[in-house]
Amino acid sequence: MFLKIAKKGNNSLGIYISTIALVFLGYFLGQIPLLIALLKEGALLKLSEEEMRTALEALDFATFGLNQNYSFFLILWTFIFASLFLWLGVTKLHKKPFKNLITPTKRISWSKILFSFSLWFGLTLLIEIVFYLNNPENYQFQFEAESFAILATIAIFLLPIQTSFEELFFRGYLMQGISLFSSNRLVPLITTSIAFGLMHIMNPEINEFGLGLMMTYYVGVGLFLGILTLMGDGLELALGVHAATNIYGATMVTFTGSAIQTPALFRMAEVDVGLMLLAFVFAAVIYFFIVSKRYRLKDWTNVYGNVERNDLKNLLL
Repeated sequence: MFLKIAKKGNNSLGIYISTIALVFLGYFLGQIPLLIALLKEGALLKLSEEEMRTALEALDFATFGLNQNYSFFLILWTFIFASLFLWLGVTKLHKKPFKNLITPTKRISWSKILFSFSLWFGLTLLIEIVFYLNNPENYQFQFEAESFAILATIAIFLLPIQTSFEELFFRGYLMQGISLFSSNRLVPLITTSIAFGLMHIMNPEINEFGLGLMMTYYVGVGLFLGILTLMGDGLELALGVHAATNIYGATMVTFTGSAIQTPALFRMAEVDVGLMLLAFVFAAVIYFFIVSKRYRLKDWTNVYGNVERNDLKNLLL
C-alpha cells in the first residue's frame, strides 16, 4: 500500500522535477543564516579565503569563532527550509496529503516511531558500553551542564526535523515516485539508497576515513532504512531509527571528523570505521529480528516483488 498510494494526486514527471527543484531551493535558502554568520565572523577575525575554505570543508566552525551549539542550530535551518518546500511541492503541486509520504493508513503510528527510536537508541548505547569497557582510554568525558542543556533542547526539538526530512524525501517522496516508473520494488530501494549515500559525500567523514568505507556505511544505512520502510509498509520504523542515530550522535558520543560537532557527553579519540560497520550490521540484525516479531514483518516480496505497472504516457504529461 505504501508504494501504491503514490498514484494519488498529480504525478507527472514535470511535477516531480519541479518539486525536487523546490526542495533544493529550500535547502540552499536554509543555508543563508549560517552563511551570513560565517561571513560576519570571518570578517571580524580577518580570516583569509583559504582559511575559510579549509574550515568549511572540515565543517570546523570554531575557526570562525562560532560555538558548537550555535553552529549546530544554524545548520539545522537548512533542513527546516527543505522540509517546508517539500511540503509545498507535495500538497500544492502534487495535490496529495503530506501524510501519504509516511503511511497509507489514516493515522501515523506514533507508538511505532517511539518503539523504533527506543530500540535503536538502546542497542546503540549497549554496543557503545561494550566499546567503552574494552577501551575506556579512547573516551573523554566532557560534560558541561549549560552547554549540554542547550544541546539537548536543540536535539529534541530541531534535530528530528533534519532526520525526518531525509526520510520523507528519500524513503518517502523519491521511493514512491520512482516506483511509479519501475516494475520491481528493488529499483526504488537501490536507487534511493545510492542517492542517500551520495547526499553525504561532502561530509567530513569522507576525508577523514575514506570514500569506500564511508560510502559503504551510508548506502548500507539507506538500504536498511529502505527495507524497513517496505517491510513495514510505512515510514515509521525508519523515522525512529534515523532520529535515534542522529540524536545519539549529537548528545552522547562525538569524534573529530564527524559531520555533527557538538558538546556531547563523550568525545572519542579514534574511530575504527571497520568495527563501526560491523557494529551497525550486528545492531541492524538484532533490531530487525525484534521488530519483525513485534509487527509480523514476514513477506519479503514487499522488498523484491513487482510493482504494479503504470501507464508511462500519463506520467510524462
